[in-house]
Amino acid sequence: MKRLIPILLCLLLASCHSRKSAMTGGGSTLPSAVNNAEAALSRIVENVNQNRQTEEYVTSKMNLNLSSGTKSVSVGGTLRMKRNDVIQLSLVALGIMEVGRMELTPDYMMVVDRMGRQYVKVDYKDVPFMKEAGIDFYTFQSLFWDELFLFGDKGSRPDEKRFQKSLADGIVKLVNTDSHQMVLTFLADAADALVKQTSVASRKQADDAVLDWQYQAHTQLGKKDFPSQMQIQVNLPKKPVRALINLSNVKADDDWETRTEVNNKRYKEVTLEEVMERLMKL
Repeated sequence: MKRLIPILLCLLLASCHSRKSAMTGGGSTLPSAVNNAEAALSRIVENVNQNRQTEEYVTSKMNLNLSSGTKSVSVGGTLRMKRNDVIQLSLVALGIMEVGRMELTPDYMMVVDRMGRQYVKVDYKDVPFMKEAGIDFYTFQSLFWDELFLFGDKGSRPDEKRFQKSLADGIVKLVNTDSHQMVLTFLADAADALVKQTSVASRKQADDAVLDWQYQAHTQLGKKDFPSQMQIQVNLPKKPVRALINLSNVKADDDWETRTEVNNKRYKEVTLEEVMERLMKL
């Protein structure tokens, strides 16, 4: 289960096609139709951006199922987030005892194993998978909040011009290839303007996603929709790691501590791989 962090991103390559008319006098109609189609796609992208959640805080109960190969584990917990500040996933056994916690901030990623009294706290660039994919805090934030994003843009709304766009069967495909290493692809529903799938792939193997994040259900939070069921797959070299996250009782609660303190005298600092391996055994 190494390097699994309900992590990252992104979009499927597609483009609007145009062709020249071979008929005399037909050269003005087709370009007009193409321009109208491109304008319609641009409006859909803007609608997706308009659907971004406006609440600053999000809290919910969570059920998390992790699997890799023949191993699987299911655990309850909570998800807490504050926009541009922190993401906390707390794993609870028997509904009463916290056994693990993952905390993501713009400055670090921390995983705490309560049962083994050990923890790891690292910079995103210190994790090879994340460094290669260009994943940082704002990547995770956009993935959990179900919104369009671009690498390195710190969660700002991306301009529709940054994407190659196409429409098929009511699904808009948006692709960004600005990154030197990764291709970011989004699939959005043209009807409700919600992102349904985000994927990240290597430019060398654009057809094989490194990360695939699907949104299977949404719930109401304030005046906007918020994802309540997410299926995640990270395709590691040896075997894929899958996570299914189900959220309930989603609300905008700000009554919680946004930072986790770890007593260095009671907890031993270890590697990320060691912590994730132990949590997988619970």
